[in-house]
Amino acid sequence: HNNEESKFLESLIPFIQRKYFVEIGFHFRQFNSIGLIKNNFEGKLVDTSRHDFLNLRIAKFILRFIKKKVEVLDFFVTPKNIGNIFHNKFIGFLSLDIDGNDFWILSKILNEKINPEVIIVEYNVSFLKYPITIPYMENFNMFTYHKSQCYHGASLTAFNNLLSKNGYTLVKSIAGVNAIFVNKRIFSDAKLNKIDPLEVNQECLSRNRRTKSTSFEQYDSIKHLPQVIVEK
Repeated sequence: HNNEESKFLESLIPFIQRKYFVEIGFHFRQFNSIGLIKNNFEGKLVDTSRHDFLNLRIAKFILRFIKKKVEVLDFFVTPKNIGNIFHNKFIGFLSLDIDGNDFWILSKILNEKINPEVIIVEYNVSFLKYPITIPYMENFNMFTYHKSQCYHGASLTAFNNLLSKNGYTLVKSIAGVNAIFVNKRIFSDAKLNKIDPLEVNQECLSRNRRTKSTSFEQYDSIKHLPQVIVEK
């Protein structure tokens, strides 16, 4: 799915006015802004070394080697400290994938009137089409919270409810994993089609293989855990 995603994001580059990105949650082997970096976007890659200190070291080495203006920050992101990342409220591209409090971080970013032109989020396909997120939990760890590792983040519908209220339109969903939203100007200029989250196929094949279950069975195993409904 990474290839499909990269091609789509690269097709948006001519319409992005601010050639600057912030990617929160990444791995040096694959991250969403790689195509933007190749096209000389500046920006920040943010992750925590709590669980994997090598990831940040290798990313720093690669970026120094290819001489790109990209900062790599070691940071456990919370709603309280996002001001330390966003020194400019107008950015071209935001990617968010931290397998945890994603919904609450994004909510805070939007409340602070930080307005990325393009937003890509990883959504939780195991929440099906219900408009739900996990409640905010400090130091949440998906790997230890529940044995299925399917309880984290928010559903596509929940993200859509939050982002549509803030002027964004869902234009792409990839492999039951990532969703791309754009602001009104890009939606119009790039002549994109709006997607209804309720019509998106809610299966992630890699997760199904790992858990040997469908998204419906995954939801069944986590539906007793705390959930917050996200209103339209």
